[in-house]
Order: sequence, then C-alpha cells, then structure tokens
Amino acid sequence: MLKTGIAAFVLFTNALAVILVSFENRELAHEWQALGEEHDQLQEEYGRLMLEYSTLAAPSRVEYIARQKLNMEFPDKNNTQVIELNEQ
Repeated sequence: MLKTGIAAFVLFTNALAVILVSFENRELAHEWQALGEEHDQLQEEYGRLMLEYSTLAAPSRVEYIARQKLNMEFPDKNNTQVIELNEQ
C-alpha cells in the first residue's frame, strides 16, 4: 500500500513537471518568435536608414547644397595660395 502511494505521488509529481516544462517551452517559443519578428523589422529599418544615409551623403547632393544654399564654389588659381613651410 505504501509503495502504491509513493508510486502515485512520483507519477503525479512527474506529470506536473511535464506540464510545467511544456508551458515554459511554449512561452519561450512565443518569445523567440516575437523576437525574430522584431529582428526582421529592425533589419528592414536599418536597410531603409542606410539607403537614406547614402542618399543624403552623396557627393552630388553635398555639392548641390554647398553651391545653392551656401553660395560656395570650388577655388581656382586666382583665389588659392600655396604656403611653404620651412622644415628644420
């Protein structure tokens, strides 16, 4: 009788452990899936930001802004000075 009670208790305890581990496994699987989706969204945003950065930093755009908005121009021979340093 005592052995039967102990066996039933062990069986019940193992059943609870299986239920708990299954529940935790499902929770972790859902969390992993959510993190995977977040990773994909962040990768897409990173790609968009890199494209925007390359567009904004393009030399032609920088030159256009320098010429049009800042009234800058390339130096020529007339407004360029060469300074020689005496190395000792």
